[in-house]
Amino acid sequence: MAPFLRPWLVVAVLSAGASGCAALGGARGGGLVTLTYAWPEPATMQVEHTVDVRTDWSDRTTAERRFTMTLGPVDEAGQRRLSFHDVEILEARVPIFVEPLATGIIDAQGDFQGIDPLEDNPALAFLDAMPLSPRKRAQMAKGLAVGLERAIRDTWNQWVGSWHGSRYKPGKQEVLPATMQVGTGRKERKEVPSEERQRLDVGVPCSAAEPEPRCARLRAVREPVGQSDKTPGTYARVELELVMDPTTLLPYSSRVIRMDRVDWNGQGGEPDFHESVHVEQYTFVHGPAPTAGPMARALPRQPMPTSLK
Repeated sequence: MAPFLRPWLVVAVLSAGASGCAALGGARGGGLVTLTYAWPEPATMQVEHTVDVRTDWSDRTTAERRFTMTLGPVDEAGQRRLSFHDVEILEARVPIFVEPLATGIIDAQGDFQGIDPLEDNPALAFLDAMPLSPRKRAQMAKGLAVGLERAIRDTWNQWVGSWHGSRYKPGKQEVLPATMQVGTGRKERKEVPSEERQRLDVGVPCSAAEPEPRCARLRAVREPVGQSDKTPGTYARVELELVMDPTTLLPYSSRVIRMDRVDWNGQGGEPDFHESVHVEQYTFVHGPAPTAGPMARALPRQPMPTSLK
């Protein structure tokens, strides 16, 4: 098993300072469940993406968008394109929601292989409209490509890439050594030893619209060693909950929660602690867009913790 906190989980927290082990339906032996990548090709799903940020020093920040996501079919090189269409921005108080979405490249094993060139990406047209020298434009275009590729890679790993081939004993918690970043001031962070607790539960409903208990829920929580939300002082916690079909790794919902308690006077003086909670969630409806309205069968949002206390 491997820790889940890949770079995709270092989410853009709007705060100051802010693999599992599985054979179900697919491969079962010795009471273990193996999570298997087997998306249909092509695959189409409707996705709702929300972000909700609460802090004790500013107003609540929310964002919401919906889009159609497709994978495949396979091309002559054996690759599949993960592409995004019909993006509808319902609320965009988080900057990442107005950034374009790049087309990812996925191989037969479910591993991310990069993105398509950005030649036709709307972001490049934005650069063309700016008074930039050719050198500066090239630098900004390269930085944009790096950022878009990181975003797609991290999201794909959150859904699939970090988990395929992993093996779990259902209902058993595994504890793994890891590291994580904890805020030490308004802008500063440091890497600290942590532990990650992972658990897979099987036979859970996939969604409210598909209540048949054929899905699995993977939960992974990371905290600094020896700390909890009741421990005084600086603190951080990251939690992932992924509901998917373990025989294909098709996701039905994915939620990441990051909680931070940061001392804004981290360089000395009387401690001044502030807290933030950042929730990012995706819900998936498989198949073409429903005819009764956009995302008519989408899952209701899950409740969000509002405090570390």
